[in-house]
Amino acid sequence: MPDEDGAFINNNIGLGMRRLSIIDLDTGSQPIFNEDKTLVIVFNGEIYNYKSLKKDLLNKGHTFYTDSDTEVVLHCYEEYKENSFNKLNGMFVFSIYNLKSDRLIIARDRAGEKPLYYHKNNDFFIFASELKSILSTNLLKKEINIQALNQYFRLTYIPAPLTIFNNVYKLKPGHYIEINKNEEIEQKQYWNVQYNEESLIRDYNDCKNKLRETMFKAVEEAMVADVPIGTFLSGGIDSTIITGIASQLSNKKIDTFTIGFRDKQFDESGRAKIAAEFHDTNHHIKYLEHQDILKHLDKILKNIDEPFADPSYLPTYMVSNFASGHVKTVLTGDSGDELFGGYDKYLINYYSNLYNKVPKWLRENIIEKIIYKLPDTTSFTRKIRKVINNSNKNVFDQRKSLMCLGFGNEEIKQLFQKQYIQEDSLDFIEDYYDEVDMKNELHKTLYTDLKVVLEGDMLHKVDRTSMLNSLETRVPMLHKDVIELSAQIPAKYKINTKNKKIILKDTFSDLIPDKLFNAKKHGFRVPIDKWFKNELKSNLLNELNEEQIRSEKLFNYDYIENILNDHFTNKVNRSRELWSLFVFEKWLHEYL
Repeated sequence: MPDEDGAFINNNIGLGMRRLSIIDLDTGSQPIFNEDKTLVIVFNGEIYNYKSLKKDLLNKGHTFYTDSDTEVVLHCYEEYKENSFNKLNGMFVFSIYNLKSDRLIIARDRAGEKPLYYHKNNDFFIFASELKSILSTNLLKKEINIQALNQYFRLTYIPAPLTIFNNVYKLKPGHYIEINKNEEIEQKQYWNVQYNEESLIRDYNDCKNKLRETMFKAVEEAMVADVPIGTFLSGGIDSTIITGIASQLSNKKIDTFTIGFRDKQFDESGRAKIAAEFHDTNHHIKYLEHQDILKHLDKILKNIDEPFADPSYLPTYMVSNFASGHVKTVLTGDSGDELFGGYDKYLINYYSNLYNKVPKWLRENIIEKIIYKLPDTTSFTRKIRKVINNSNKNVFDQRKSLMCLGFGNEEIKQLFQKQYIQEDSLDFIEDYYDEVDMKNELHKTLYTDLKVVLEGDMLHKVDRTSMLNSLETRVPMLHKDVIELSAQIPAKYKINTKNKKIILKDTFSDLIPDKLFNAKKHGFRVPIDKWFKNELKSNLLNELNEEQIRSEKLFNYDYIENILNDHFTNKVNRSRELWSLFVFEKWLHEYL
């Protein structure tokens, strides 16, 4: 639960907040005013470099009444106006109201670690860190946004700026909103990562030296707190590096947290244990049966605000729940894959080109016939099918296809009633892709994932699950300097043929145990496909029952029935599509 709350109400404006006390436990209560009480702020997040900013502001004559980072943000804005946003290293959303000019500023951090929802009609402008806060006002009509609905069922999440409801939006990362006394609203971008050929650092050793220095600085800043800090440790490359740096910077053993599964197919606690022993941490492991997750399922799905169907949400919730019993803040290794090229999907063009070198008659008459006759029940057959399905596409269409973890474009046409089909719902992805003009295509892909996947999926998942457990998560790799440096590292230093995250592993090889250095990427997985055939089968069939689906007039029940049959007969693993439908129906009953 939050530690405290506060509110400011003045004529036509009201600001309210609730917070976890991480910095300045005694005097950091909000809202906070400047010296002459002409500015007031409410703030969500943490500013890691607030002490150095405060020193600068003190030298410029500012007076402080607290030791909080919130007051530093306020005075920084007072001194530098909108230019202050780029001086802040951290994760944040905040609003500052100017009582003299009747002007409101709302800003969101660069990568979108913290969420910000808003709604405007003719009478009100409402904003909040959670969608349910806006809905609780009962000041808007809850109508589903058709474009967002299509995005959800294609991607399994809804990226900014849309939400599942019409006239409710997410503020894009790196942007701010200004509302003046005439109620005129303007949205502006204050930061973006820049990719260009001239800024690439061509010398490999120079890249390594800068990356190491920047990462150590980022972790050191992220460790600032007045409460104990730990790390999530999966045993993967990224969390192992972050844990290693934090261990070197800390003057005592750090706490690390891992959940393990009794089912060895999904358990990676052994890797985490290797990393914990290597870095001599105070390691905590909690072993779970999958039933332990299912016990929390209803609570988790009731608190997602809008449909969100990344199944790794479930184990992320569980490790957050576990860690919250020991610490209030953890560092994570998130975004290493998006910045440095860690996903297998980045190799699709490599594998497609290899496949296309096989004689066409062999591909069409033997390989493909065999692969499509095999049950779609193993990761091997699914990966081979992805290569085959993408082998004749251009590289952008390959990238876009692998971003869509729900329904394919043609499947959407069969799923929805005609009036709900919107074929251009993902056009914005190509807009991001085309913003980067680089010789190596990987730069375009990483930029697109930063803007879409990281904000809409990964960061949303971690922030929401940790906040549900009153735990704060921090992502050192999303430090401004790390993001900007990653854009200056040539693509060939990130991925070369099948080798991924080359420079990251090379730079921090001393922090990675030998047994983990080339270990296959595992990820947070849960057996949704098996659950739907066993523990969750009755629940699934109840949510997707014919009478209910037909009464909603959103979906074609006959197609859903085909998906269910495909899955139950092991013809095709349709767990991703079924999970998207299951989560949506759960959400629909809770919110509409």
